[in-house]
Amino acid sequence: MPVRSARGVALPGVLLLSAFLIGVTGWLVGHVRTDQMVARFSDADDEAERVAQAAVESVALALGSTMDWRPAGLAAVSLACPAATRLPVTMDVGEERARVQSVVDAGSRWGSDRPRFEVAWQCHAEGVLTRWPAGAVNPAVVVLIADEPEGDGLPGISQNERLLVRAVSRGAADSRGEASATITRTAPGAPVVLEAFRRGPAQ
Repeated sequence: MPVRSARGVALPGVLLLSAFLIGVTGWLVGHVRTDQMVARFSDADDEAERVAQAAVESVALALGSTMDWRPAGLAAVSLACPAATRLPVTMDVGEERARVQSVVDAGSRWGSDRPRFEVAWQCHAEGVLTRWPAGAVNPAVVVLIADEPEGDGLPGISQNERLLVRAVSRGAADSRGEASATITRTAPGAPVVLEAFRRGPAQ
């Protein structure tokens, strides 16, 4: 009767253990890479939202010096966008405006008085925040404004010193950031107040 050595018996076990460890290592590497990718996307979304938030605040401040808010869609935002040291992310502004408007149209209960968003300002992260990390992708941002519904059937004319402001930013890895607010003041020239300010898509 042939005698099997202890080494011969252990060898299959060693091979099975090695295969198991290799499989676990591969899973861990894949899992870590996935987590790192998710973290990068999350960071890019956070950066884009930060740019959108800053853009809303910048436009609100600029509108404080605009005396006439009545033609809401044509409100002259006296705010320059500095030249970028590196090209910002490509953004289809018309498409972004249409997307925001379609969401408003779908959920509006105001009929003909529903907000009609128009482009107020276009810029990029460097211009909005003054400084942006060297070597980082430079997000693009557009700010849209509209008359808050007043029930007067005149969606392009603000008669109560209240405007809706929304910003959309596009950043690295096709990330997207949004911010919105209602800006108000008691009278032309009075301090501007941000109400219902939020990061993320407006409801």
